[in-house]
Formats: sequence, C-alpha cells, structure tokens
Amino acid sequence: MKKNLVLVLISLLSLANPSFASKELFSTPQDLENFHEYFYEAPIIPGPNVTSDDPQNMIGPIKSMPLFKKCRIKMTNYFRTKDLRDAEKILEQEKREHEKFLQEESVDSKVIDSALGIDSAENVENSEKTIELEGSVKEQVTSNEALLDADIVDFDNETNDLIATGKPVLVFPPQKVTLKADKMVYNRASNILKAYGNVEVIRENNVVKGDFIQINMNEENSFMENVNSKHAYLTVRARTADYEQDKIILKNGKLLSEESNIINFHTQMIGGDVFNNMLVAEGERSSLADKLGEEYGDTAIKIKAKDVYVNAKKDHDVITLKKASIFYGDKKLFTIPSFTAHTNKKQEYFEASYPEFGSRTKIGMFIGPGFVFDVPNGAIVKVMPMLNYKDKIGFGAGLKYRSGTNMTEFMYGSANDIFVLRGKQQLDDRLYLQYGANSYLDDWWFGMRIPKYSAELVYKDRILVPNTIKDGLSLSFQHRASFGYMQDNDQNRYGENIPIGNIGTTRTRYMAEIAQNLYNYSRPKDAILFNVDAVLQGSAALYGTGDTQFVGRIGPRIHTQYKRWMQELGYFASAFQDGTPMPVYDAYRYGHSNVYLREAFRVNKYLTLAWAGSLTLTDDSINGKLFQENSFILLFGPDDLKFSIGYDVVRGQTYFSVNVYMDTKNSSLEYDKMEIKNPDKLANSNKKTEKLVDFEEKDQINTPVKKIYAEVIDIEDPDREEI
Repeated sequence: MKKNLVLVLISLLSLANPSFASKELFSTPQDLENFHEYFYEAPIIPGPNVTSDDPQNMIGPIKSMPLFKKCRIKMTNYFRTKDLRDAEKILEQEKREHEKFLQEESVDSKVIDSALGIDSAENVENSEKTIELEGSVKEQVTSNEALLDADIVDFDNETNDLIATGKPVLVFPPQKVTLKADKMVYNRASNILKAYGNVEVIRENNVVKGDFIQINMNEENSFMENVNSKHAYLTVRARTADYEQDKIILKNGKLLSEESNIINFHTQMIGGDVFNNMLVAEGERSSLADKLGEEYGDTAIKIKAKDVYVNAKKDHDVITLKKASIFYGDKKLFTIPSFTAHTNKKQEYFEASYPEFGSRTKIGMFIGPGFVFDVPNGAIVKVMPMLNYKDKIGFGAGLKYRSGTNMTEFMYGSANDIFVLRGKQQLDDRLYLQYGANSYLDDWWFGMRIPKYSAELVYKDRILVPNTIKDGLSLSFQHRASFGYMQDNDQNRYGENIPIGNIGTTRTRYMAEIAQNLYNYSRPKDAILFNVDAVLQGSAALYGTGDTQFVGRIGPRIHTQYKRWMQELGYFASAFQDGTPMPVYDAYRYGHSNVYLREAFRVNKYLTLAWAGSLTLTDDSINGKLFQENSFILLFGPDDLKFSIGYDVVRGQTYFSVNVYMDTKNSSLEYDKMEIKNPDKLANSNKKTEKLVDFEEKDQINTPVKKIYAEVIDIEDPDREEI
C-alpha cells in the first residue's frame, strides 16, 4: 500500500489548518517607534495578510530559503567536507604508520615466544586477525510486507479469506502505518483488505477513524465510511471517502473547529496594528457576539458549499469553493458563486481573484478587479486592470508578484502618467535587496523615504543581551549596513523648497542603535504599563560623489499605558553633518532637538482615537515646520472586528484597514463533495532539504588515533540553517 488514506487526510488537515494566522508585528514597546515604516504604502483591503517574524520586515512573509542562502550553505558544506577529507587523509596515514609499528612489534614478540618455547595458539583469542561480530540481526522488510497481530486468525478455504478477530492490528512497516479494527478480512485471490468496526488508521500520532475501510492492494485505491479525524484543533468528518487514481473524494462532510483558537487576519496600515494591541482590562473587551448573539444565535462563522475542489500542483495548492453560502451564527450573510484561492506549498501566503482598491503616492486612488495566475517555483502573480484618480480620472494596471522570498508590486496610472514600483528580495537570513521607484522605502530610523529610483543591498541584524543591569533589564543592539544606487526625487514634499538636481549616485551607509532597558512595570489585568529605555543611534554615509553624511542622536524612550490611555514618548538630542547630494530623498529632517509621540485613547469598547507625530523643537528642519510626522487614526468596532481609518498629513494619504481577531471555535465548512487531486502532493513540497553540516571530534575506542566524524546538527534555533 504505497499510498493510503491517512496520508491524504493528514495532508488535507494540514492545508485546512490556518497556518497563516499572523504573529504580531510589534512584540516590544521599542518596536512602536518605527511603526510608520510598515504602513504608508499599504493597499486598502488586500485580503488577509501574513506578517514576517522579523519585526523590521517591510512587506510580506519571508520564510522560504532564498537561493543565495542555499548556495552559501552548499559552498560551506563543500569546504568543510574538503577540510574533513584532508584531515582524514592525514589521520589515515598516521593509522597506517601505527599499524605498521604494531606489526613490527608483533614479529619481534613471535621471535621471543619461539625462543622461550611459548605456543602462540594459546593467545589466538588476542590475535588481531580474529573477527568479532557485534550487534543484532535486523530483518529487511520489503515494500509489500505487512505484520499482523491478532488473538484469532482463521482461513476459509472456500472463499480464500484470511479472517482476523480479537483486536487485530495490521502494521505496514515501509509506510509506518498501523491499521486497527474489530475484524479484518483479507482475500488472497483479489488482494483486497476489509476492516470492520472501530477502524483506526494511525501514522505518526495522527489517527483517522471510521466504521469500515476497504483497501485494494492491486489498484491502490481505498474506500472508507463515516470518516472522523482530528488534527490540532480541527476535526474532519465525511460520510464516505473514496481514493482512486491520485484523487480522493469526500462526500457529505464537514471541517469543524471544536476548540478555541485565536487567529489574526489584518490589512496593514498606518498604526492600525499598534493601537489595536493596547492592553485591555478585564471586563473591557468587546465582541461581535455581545451585540449580535441574541439576534443571530450562535456567532460562529459557518460556510456551506456544494462543491470544494483542491488541486495539489507541483508548486501550488489551489482551493475552489462552488456555491458557498456564508453564515454568521444562524444568519445567512451572502452567497459566493465561486471563489478560488492560490497558495504555495508552505502556505506562507495566498492570493485570490478579488477586487482591490486603495491609494498610492503619485498614483492616487485606484480600484480594479484582480486575476491570479500560478507561476513556477511556487510564485503567484496577480494582475489588476484599474481606474485611478489623481486630479483627474485615468486608466492603468497593477501587478503583484509573491513568492516565499520575494514581494514586488508595480502600478501605472495614466491620470498622472507615472509608474510606481516597490519590492524586496530576501537573499539570506539578514541580507535582502530592496528596490523601488516613486515609492516610499524603508530607511530604518530615518523614516520612510521616497527616491525616484533605488536599488539597495541591506544587511540588518539584532542582538539581545538579557539582564545587563539586573534581572529583567536587557540591552538591545541593532545595526544596518547597506549599499545601493539611488536617484534623487524630482518632487518636494510637505512645504519643502529644495532645488531639484535629479542626481543619481551610489550610497554606502552604516547605521546602529543601542537601547538599554532601564525600568519595567506592568499590571496587565488593570491595563497599566510603564517602560523606560535609554537609546543611542548613529549613522554614517558615503556617496559616490564623495559627499558624506553623519548623524548621531541620544535620548530616553518611554512607553506607558494607564487604563484607556496609551502613549509612546521619546526625545532625541542630535548632532549631524548633512552633506547628502540627494536632499529631497534622504536629508536628515528631524533637526538637533526632536520629540516623537504616539498617543491613543480608548473612548469606549468600540471607539479609539489615535495620533502619531514627530516635532522638531529647534526650528532647523528643512521645511521650517514644527511637524515632520503627523498622522491621525480612528479605530472603531468591537475588538474581534476592528476597522481603522487614518490620514497622513506629511504624505497626503488616506488609509483604511480591517483587523479581524477571530476565535475559530465552532466555525465550520460543510460540503456535499470535496474532491482532492494529487493528494500526496498536498502541502508537500518536492524541493530538496539540506542542512548545514557540522563536525565534531570524537575519540575512537581502543586506539590512540583520533578520527573526525561528520554529523548533521539539528539546532533548535529560529535562524537554523536549513533548506
């Protein structure tokens, strides 16, 4: 049984498990300072988004291993293996010399024994030529073998049936699958196995239960009745399951979440995730169920679909729902004739053919339908014809490319006859390429900056030193080294009047930050929090024109929350020499004395007002204005369905986002038929997996020679080297 039902169901469960539940972008108060670098170019309602574990990641998830890292590991393994081979040659030569010495010593010993009349046969057990066998004999199991354990086994000569009763257990060693039932019948003539009553198919602690299963060993198909299986918090049920010719069909079934599990869907925007993650005191939380529970009854999300199609391709999994009705509790919300979602094998992201609308700097407002296409190696392309408005109505198009290591967005609008580009290609764990045109790009604590064109190689790392002053007070060190080519922007922003030179040149920059936590106090149940840090930042840049830029600043950073009021307050005293040849793009704009603030007030359970700003106190900013950052945000709705709308005064953009914090308990997907093509490929990548090899020196028993053994080390580390 090379392919079996349990593998299929387990793969289905893995796909249905919402691994795209995002991790919060901001895990520490320090991350709040730079929240603006995530949201200024966010689309309005792009659908559920997946965030990266790296809090400094600009856009999208970066989880798959990039080609650069793969090559680095292979090269490292090659040189390490080469060094090992060279060392082994030296050790082998030493071993031969040692054996030669022992042989010469043995000859001398035999001459002495002969002279003394000693019979060497008495010492034969000590001879080096004696062969010793150690260990146990292992049985070689072929792919067609199965092991049966049962209390009673009968054979019916007339029907040619082998009948096992009394808690029979059938094990398929090659597939590591165990079958249990009340009764099993195997017909030798037809090579068909049937199991009745309390059927369990077990593989690697995953269990599929049913009332009956039939497995045809010749045609490699199976049939199961009353299927029931649980994986994590998700339960799969089906009246029947039929597997044949690389396809499984489940009929009259349900995917059900029986346990509480919180998942987070959100669209990125200015400050939306930050302010929505305020500490909320006990009894202050709000939910849709509070208002709708009495009217709609059960408030779980339920989907009833006529047909569900899952196509497991080589690099993608495509899921299609036909005639799907969406229910909130007992209330029917709407019906979708057809909906198709595309995801890669690791389910790091997904896209679907839904419309998108939003705004982009220099493009203006846009709206249009989206069409998704699969491309090789697990990537997805979404194409969108659109209308755009920038002082007048125009036409255009958008394109979005996503893979496990790349996120690229391109748009063109005829209203202003301009195109925008923004992208990021992960090259290694801490190395990436960011590029763009007429779009805001991440410049770390310099803020989001907009060049006319830019391509920059960036290395960024963060080191945490715990308990530096005392227990609970840690030091964080971050640094960023970059090299790239940029062209200065051809438009001033926010009241600036800088001469336009259209200069393009290279820039090499190093930036660093040291933050020492000085004091922490928290009472989460009462929504009270107080943190104080001391921060030191520095930056040095050299341009291809020979110009330089140096910035250093120091100051305190305070994060507080008292009941419904949360704020982030920081002050920087700065010293700088700014000789940048591209001032519209990357001049230092915050002056010698700068204060930044993030304020949020929770008016009630359903409304929060927020504001973020940066103020230059010394009147030495480029535009002569007090505010260098100035954004207003309104958050409304219950905590599990929060809407946000914001306006960025500096960049002149409006933002809108949706945050859904959903408990999946009692949510379900019911279907008349679910058809899965190529189930053995479902959520299963064929890409080769490699790990960085390490070598450990060990003593070889009973020999003075040391030998180096190659080992693959499974390092329990989030940055472990693996493909």
